[in-house]
Amino acid sequence: MRVITEQEVAAAVTLPAVVDSIQDVLGHQVATTAWNVDKTMATWAASSAHGLGAVDTQDGLVVFKTWVNTPAGASAMLTAFAADDGHVRAVMEAGTLGALRTAAIAGLATRLLSDPTADEIAVLGAGHQALRQVAAAAAVRPLRRVRVWSRSAERRDALADRVRTELRLDAVSSSTVVDATRDAPLVTAITRATEPFLEMDHLADGAHLNALGAILPSHAEFNPSLLASSALTVVDSEANARRASREFTEYFGDDWSAVHTLADVVAGTVSRPARPRCTVFKAMGMGLSDLAVARLVLNGFTTGSPQGGPR
Repeated sequence: MRVITEQEVAAAVTLPAVVDSIQDVLGHQVATTAWNVDKTMATWAASSAHGLGAVDTQDGLVVFKTWVNTPAGASAMLTAFAADDGHVRAVMEAGTLGALRTAAIAGLATRLLSDPTADEIAVLGAGHQALRQVAAAAAVRPLRRVRVWSRSAERRDALADRVRTELRLDAVSSSTVVDATRDAPLVTAITRATEPFLEMDHLADGAHLNALGAILPSHAEFNPSLLASSALTVVDSEANARRASREFTEYFGDDWSAVHTLADVVAGTVSRPARPRCTVFKAMGMGLSDLAVARLVLNGFTTGSPQGGPR
């Protein structure tokens, strides 16, 4: 059994390769050769524990990821099994893996749901996952400028500096959500907000919103009424969204007929309308996206080379 560290995960894959890998794995889901093991969670005080998994018989892989978030720290582990005989292929530290799949699935949603000419993004939130969100968008769209907003001026300025120096993209620090989102064709929310701060009026005509924070039933980033204006509303996992998305459960109640999955978009069942008011993608986290990263890591260790070429 191989034990794979955070550093080895980061060295084994590239973000564009993960975007493509998630699209491949969702194709397996469409073909019914892959499926999620739904998420479960527990909360206490300001802490939470999570577990989810996935099976992909086409790749011969089964994964389970568990993690715990507390105010004092967090950690995550993924265990990969062979689907044919059940032997353990590897145990991976999964903090970097989780950040990669969160960025990459937003990148895939951006590729499939946003205006192909979108060249500017507003990133709402400046935490440790925000830079990869910009990189994922830049992997699928010709970004010319990045706007950064955070309640912390220090953190938004620091993120804008990193975008300029590490990604070599023009970046500006915005003091308000209104300034950050004005006329932006792409908007990504990646915060720990407990109450909505994003309104429909903040989004430009035709904008695509990636909503990636608020994965606890008590949290929300955008006003649920925003969904009334969405021409195409997509989730990674409907089961997980039904269980834990406050925004979606408040708006849709028991009627989720207007909600589609990213696998539906990959299959071509639905696609971006010609002139939408906006489109929305909500990611709650699912096992298949973790599996999509793990398969690349395992293949990299098998072949001895990183998957997807240079960063």
